[in-house]
Amino acid sequence: MNVVTPIPLDFVKARRRSGFEARVLEGSAGRVHQQHGERKTAVLGALTGTVVEVGAGTGVNMRYYPPGIHLIAIEPNPHMHERLRSQAEKHSVDLEIRTLRGEQIDVGDETADAVVATLVLCGVDNPHQVVAEVRRVLKPGGTFFFLEHVAAPPGSITRRVQAIVKRPHRWAFNGCEVDRDTGTLLANAGFTQLDITQVDTGLSGMYARHQIIGTATR
Repeated sequence: MNVVTPIPLDFVKARRRSGFEARVLEGSAGRVHQQHGERKTAVLGALTGTVVEVGAGTGVNMRYYPPGIHLIAIEPNPHMHERLRSQAEKHSVDLEIRTLRGEQIDVGDETADAVVATLVLCGVDNPHQVVAEVRRVLKPGGTFFFLEHVAAPPGSITRRVQAIVKRPHRWAFNGCEVDRDTGTLLANAGFTQLDITQVDTGLSGMYARHQIIGTATR
């Protein structure tokens, strides 16, 4: 007699959220490109050597990397991997996927020429540890490129809305918290140089309209 083991309900729910998150990432790629494509092209398109991308997702950044670059994609969600491979092949990126979380990057000390993380530090459990890992794997003089949701100005209507929607947004988007002070975290992380641009994407961004984009040097 064949015995069928039931699939745990938590696994089913997590898979559904992962699929939803993948569709949202791909659906918003065009808007993010309009807002930040020029900056991404300038920075990511100039990278060489070995690049580590933390939270590579569905591969929305593949279009910006130069052909032939070696990319180590840190992506704990296997639901994203097929899309990652497809985008890497499309844009001639030499891809290596590691199913790890950003808090523990399986890359040697000072071995990466650059690290990329876009819309990642707003969603990891321990952003301080992730940034520490970024600094650890970067070569001296290496570049860290980031793009993150951040908290709206104190006392603003958007900040109050962020507080209201925090829990449902976190559940729907795999832990994402749009009200973190990531700019201060990066300023205190020990980088030798930090270039941060504050961005307000306007009403179309709703409660996630405030972002930071920039680079940090090891």
